[in-house]
Amino acid sequence: MIKKVKGLWSYNVDNTEKWLSEMAIKGWHLTHVNRWTRTFTFEKGENKNVNYRIQFRQKNHSLPPTLQKAGWEIAVSSGKWLFLVNEEPTIRLYPSRDAYVKRNRTHAYVLSLLATLHISASMLPILLIGILSSAMEEENILGHNLGILLFFVAEIVLVAWFAIYVFRAYRRFEIQEFDAKIDSMLTGKKMRKFRGAWMYQLEETREWLERLAREGYELESVKAAIFTFRKTNPSNIKYECMFEYKVHPSYFATHKELGWQLKFSSNMTLLNYSIWAMHYENEEEMPQFSYDKQEQRQSIKRAFKMNLGMSIYLIFILSFSFYTNMLSKYEPFLAWSFGGVMRVLLFVFLLFWLYKFFQILFSYRRSLKALK
Repeated sequence: MIKKVKGLWSYNVDNTEKWLSEMAIKGWHLTHVNRWTRTFTFEKGENKNVNYRIQFRQKNHSLPPTLQKAGWEIAVSSGKWLFLVNEEPTIRLYPSRDAYVKRNRTHAYVLSLLATLHISASMLPILLIGILSSAMEEENILGHNLGILLFFVAEIVLVAWFAIYVFRAYRRFEIQEFDAKIDSMLTGKKMRKFRGAWMYQLEETREWLERLAREGYELESVKAAIFTFRKTNPSNIKYECMFEYKVHPSYFATHKELGWQLKFSSNMTLLNYSIWAMHYENEEEMPQFSYDKQEQRQSIKRAFKMNLGMSIYLIFILSFSFYTNMLSKYEPFLAWSFGGVMRVLLFVFLLFWLYKFFQILFSYRRSLKALK
């Protein structure tokens, strides 16, 4: 018998499954898992080529008959975790990952929020020590509090690293499990174009992409506001720029099976933006993401509510910041100082988002009109 500790195994179950299979090939078979100490216990036995599958379940720990017929058995049960094993050479059916994805998504988002709040709070002592050190240089406050300063810095780095690790592990697994990989192109000269705040004008972005396709530029990928195109022959490509409050596990795979190519997906499956593409010939009917008018209308309304709410929030924050800056600085509007530069930037951004706010309204009315 041997015991091995694997710290963050629950955030990388695909790697953990490979590791368990490799141990089984060497003759070490899993017999117990302590989820609190992260300890795996193995017993020596026959060398076997088996497949493991780790499941997270809220209640029922019994295997459905369909999985049992496919050769799956429970090797170990620990709390809400099931470690399934299958010795069949060809596996026809795999257990669902939905509960596991939901669990890790919750962990990733909650940890990101808590890490942001914690880091913000931990920055206060660091700023306070810095301010006091500048104001009272003779007392060498920085030197006396160096240990405290280093502690808070180390804590911030550790918390940030853990939150980023969990989120990246979740996102990597989600892309693999949901089949959310971007369908890239390999040929054609690259061309990049900048389109700021495109998520707030989905219909106009779609028309822009389709016009470029007719000119011989096919979208390859999107990073933030940078659109990368490949030079091709002029063609008919139907694009769909979508927004969903929540993306279900089958969302990407289902539309890919229907022939749609994924060109962009935001890093979250909550409040998710995506761009899809499908080629079609002149004599063919233009493909649609959905042929249900009511469903199309609901999709337009979802994007409108999200974009309008975000624009109002940003306008409020920028207006408040601009007003506070004007009250706290007794100097001309245009002044060569930190406050003066910030004032101009806040004013420019405020005008930009006011412009976007009205664009969102006009775009929504135009989209509904086009749908009719």
